[in-house]
Amino acid sequence: MRLADHRLLDALCGAYLLGTLRGPARRRFERALREEPRVAARVGHWRGAFATRPIEAASPPPTSAEIDRGWGRLQRELGLAPARAPWWGRTGFWQGWAAVATVAFGIAVWRALPGPAPALPAMQALVELVDAGKRPVLAASLSADGRLLELRPSRPLTAGPAQSYELWVIPAEGGAPLSVAVLGDLGARIEVPQALRERLRAGATLAVSVEPAGGSPTGAPTGPVILSGAIGG
Repeated sequence: MRLADHRLLDALCGAYLLGTLRGPARRRFERALREEPRVAARVGHWRGAFATRPIEAASPPPTSAEIDRGWGRLQRELGLAPARAPWWGRTGFWQGWAAVATVAFGIAVWRALPGPAPALPAMQALVELVDAGKRPVLAASLSADGRLLELRPSRPLTAGPAQSYELWVIPAEGGAPLSVAVLGDLGARIEVPQALRERLRAGATLAVSVEPAGGSPTGAPTGPVILSGAIGG
């Protein structure tokens, strides 16, 4: 089919003059411009129409609304409306979609971020554990509700690969030591077992023994007791 007989010839001429006709379509149109006199005549007509438009004095840059109105008027005058791209091919559609996608991604990331870490409870000094030479080695603090025990050694104390430290409480009223926790490192925060919270009071003693990896196999200290300290009143 000759381009001169195409029902959208004027629209194609306008797109060619506006620079929106690109790629293979533009090359085909330029070939028709050389070979089909009617196509050349219509391009000349529209080029003349553009050239005779009055040039207005310089004015402030148009607003986006004015640009939209001007573009709409130009489309109507050139008969470009039938040749408009489908909604999925328009730049404005994809720009809007990208903006919505960006906002959605930001919301998803914001929801995925962890909230602020909960405040640590206030700790109160409980007892200082000493070694066989009566040298202070381990400071123990207890939260006000008795749920959290914090151990702070004066120097790093880490059990060997085949060993564990085990923390015991000897009740104030006497009796067998009760295991509080099995540790690989004496710098730790421990959640005190519910049954032992009432035991960490004045008159009780905290002690640390060296046990096989995983803790005492008998439920009582089996290795040397290396640290101990009595809880004061």
